[in-house]
Amino acid sequence: MTDYSKASEAVVEIPEGVKLLTFPARGHSPLIEWEYPEFQSLCPVSERHDQGVVTILYKPKEKILESKSVRDYLMMWRNKKNWQEYITEEIADLLFRACEPDWLTVTIDWVARGGIFATTISRRGNEPPTPQ
Repeated sequence: MTDYSKASEAVVEIPEGVKLLTFPARGHSPLIEWEYPEFQSLCPVSERHDQGVVTILYKPKEKILESKSVRDYLMMWRNKKNWQEYITEEIADLLFRACEPDWLTVTIDWVARGGIFATTISRRGNEPPTPQ
């Protein structure tokens, strides 16, 4: 059994050298929703893989994120040690800075570990999304 008594001292990692591409919206501002069902990262204590489905929902202003660069970024998390809650915040921060949308929401539905299902949500921007 993994000893989590020193979890507060666990070292966390984030992807480095990330290059997110954007293109001009040119007056288009569709509501954009992406789902990435193959997300993985590592628990910083047990080093076991955490898996989940990432959903990105945003309303662009002047820049639209290029989907392949976002997918490549999400793939970079596979062997990074970090807490689920921190990862969601890191992804939201980076995507929001890259495209400066009206608003952005990142949701990760994590696969159950230890009998607990977790969903982490991070929102950025001025206008909350309309419930679906």
